[in-house]
Amino acid sequence: MESKLVELISEQAIKERISEIAEKVNETFGDEEVVVVAVLAGSILFASDLVKRLKMPVQLEFVRLSSYGEDTKSSGKVKPVDLTLPSLEGKNVLIVEDIVDSGLTAKFIIDYIKLQHKAAKIRFATLLDKTCARKEHVQIDFSGFVVDEKFVVGYGMDYKGYYRNLPYIGYFPQ
Repeated sequence: MESKLVELISEQAIKERISEIAEKVNETFGDEEVVVVAVLAGSILFASDLVKRLKMPVQLEFVRLSSYGEDTKSSGKVKPVDLTLPSLEGKNVLIVEDIVDSGLTAKFIIDYIKLQHKAAKIRFATLLDKTCARKEHVQIDFSGFVVDEKFVVGYGMDYKGYYRNLPYIGYFPQ
């Protein structure tokens, strides 16, 4: 990535949208307990800011999956790195992801929690939804922003491990 990074979504816009998503999550679950399962590492900032705004009892858990490797496009294969979770049987689960691109990772984690953990209610939140790249249909219950084919970085998302710390979302023009 040699060109200058361009801001796509401002820090303020992200904060406002997360507050709106949190309101919808609060309406959906009411005062029922929720286990938030954040997909590392990209969703860490989104998950952190989101759970701070949730009003119900929240248990926060993490899984680690990979589908990008060293490239800027999905490899087409989901690699489970760490799926260690407590029992979710009969519990309400909110999966939190940074971006849904092809839908492969989202489908994998939804199916995993549904089949292996038999959760009562599963909902899915993503900060970014790249609908133009979708290969698998997935139900997204809470979506922040729709983005196009740009490879985005910042606010938890990286390029070769860098840029996660940016408070906004940007891209490198071609």
